[in-house]
Amino acid sequence: MNIIGANCLNEMQKLFAKKSTKLLLTSAVLIPVLTKLIVNNLFLTDWMALPSENINFTLLDLFINLFIPLFIFVSATDLFTGEGERGTLLQVRPVSRMELFLSKVTAISTFSLIILILEGLTVVASSAVFDKSFDLAAISSSLGAFAVSWFPLIVLTAFAVMLALIVNSSVLAITCMIVLYLIMMFIPYALPSSLYLVPSSYLDWYMQWLSDVSLRWILQTVTYLCSSFALFFSAGYYMFNRKEA
Repeated sequence: MNIIGANCLNEMQKLFAKKSTKLLLTSAVLIPVLTKLIVNNLFLTDWMALPSENINFTLLDLFINLFIPLFIFVSATDLFTGEGERGTLLQVRPVSRMELFLSKVTAISTFSLIILILEGLTVVASSAVFDKSFDLAAISSSLGAFAVSWFPLIVLTAFAVMLALIVNSSVLAITCMIVLYLIMMFIPYALPSSLYLVPSSYLDWYMQWLSDVSLRWILQTVTYLCSSFALFFSAGYYMFNRKEA
């Protein structure tokens, strides 16, 4: 575990060194603050009529459906496809391939969690400062929504890593991820029966937790997400393990 932890920290340092990561972390702070500032100080009557909690969930949707998936795609492409192109994917030092693979997946997932936590705390703080109708009771539901949103993002990370290992071109990898993600987002509109068969449909599953949640629904959803993660993770590791040094 010490090896995985140390290597995960190394992978996170790689990601943090990138401008795109720093930009996203900055956006997780600035966007909620600016949104609250604008909504509460300009004449945006339609927005001002909405409860502050609805605006918080709109901000969450923006990140879990757009910014964080884009971060995951870019990070997976860089840590796998990009390093494969540069010949630095498989390390010389005594780290097993499973440890290396797990470290990279964990690093991307951990950064997704950090972004969610940062945005969640900023949303709550900016609500307390700017919202005239701020309600302390809304804090738990807002932070809870941010917390449960991490699980589907882990599944999306495993999916992105698998795609990153299929192709050997960074440009092709990121293009395939974005195109497939858009297809997954829009296919339920064409085929409503496929709504809960694509991983992207669960990115907003926090909405289900805000209502009356049945035990059956919880078991079905968690089983599907765990099964999808296991499938994508296993397929990704299989391809990673077959790569030549």
